[in-house]
Amino acid sequence: MAEWDPELYLAFEKGRTQPSVDLVARIDLVAPARVVDVGCGPGNSTAVLAGRWPTAETVGVDSSAAMLDKARATYPQGTWVQADATAGLGHLGTFDVVFSNAVIQWIPDQATLLRGLFALLRPGGVLAVQVPNTAGMPIRTVLEELLSQPRWRGRFDGVTSTYPHPASFYYDVLSPLTAALDLWTTDYLHVMPSHDALVQWYSGSALRPYLDHLTDDAERAAFLAEYHDQLVPAYPPQPDGNVLFPFHRIFFTARAVGPANDRGGAPRR
Repeated sequence: MAEWDPELYLAFEKGRTQPSVDLVARIDLVAPARVVDVGCGPGNSTAVLAGRWPTAETVGVDSSAAMLDKARATYPQGTWVQADATAGLGHLGTFDVVFSNAVIQWIPDQATLLRGLFALLRPGGVLAVQVPNTAGMPIRTVLEELLSQPRWRGRFDGVTSTYPHPASFYYDVLSPLTAALDLWTTDYLHVMPSHDALVQWYSGSALRPYLDHLTDDAERAAFLAEYHDQLVPAYPPQPDGNVLFPFHRIFFTARAVGPANDRGGAPRR
């Protein structure tokens, strides 16, 4: 797994947080008692959850110590737990909302992970997930082309990044578990000031494993420079110099069978 840089990740905080805002708005629970943010990162998505349900016990979970340190510093009132979701989160108890924003694309076996997250729900609880789907996006295809070029071919053997799936994959995984399944997609059209900003955006997420693999600073700079130059024709600048960056994301919510806990009150474990 890549080493995370919270400051680099948050360089585009508004664009990275908006999907959390949109997903939370689609969760039709009034007063859940326990909420968990799986892969909370630096806490920006957890803050959205806490803002929607201020009386809920809200827990942020992440495997990155650096991200959690940033979350604790920014939101000291929060509850933050370092844990690997792929190893199971049953020790945290059950929840009315299990939330995950832009995380599960890092996991090869997303089907097993999603079944495990769904199993954390109380009756009537909601699993709510957003997943970036970069398949076919130039930001990803240009990277794949760069990795195949002679200078870099074979240099990243064994290095993995994200694992995109179509919306139909998530339907097939979750439809046997619930009839209350809602899926949708959104294309966010980010306005970026330059191609340097595009590289910076991706360096804070899916490009991280490749950059971590290059330990020589000069080599890393050369890799980023080549990537930048090949992005320019893929994302032609507008007349004002800005660059439009379409980003495709998949959303879904899935409700567990049973009456929802909308009464608030003391958390149940």
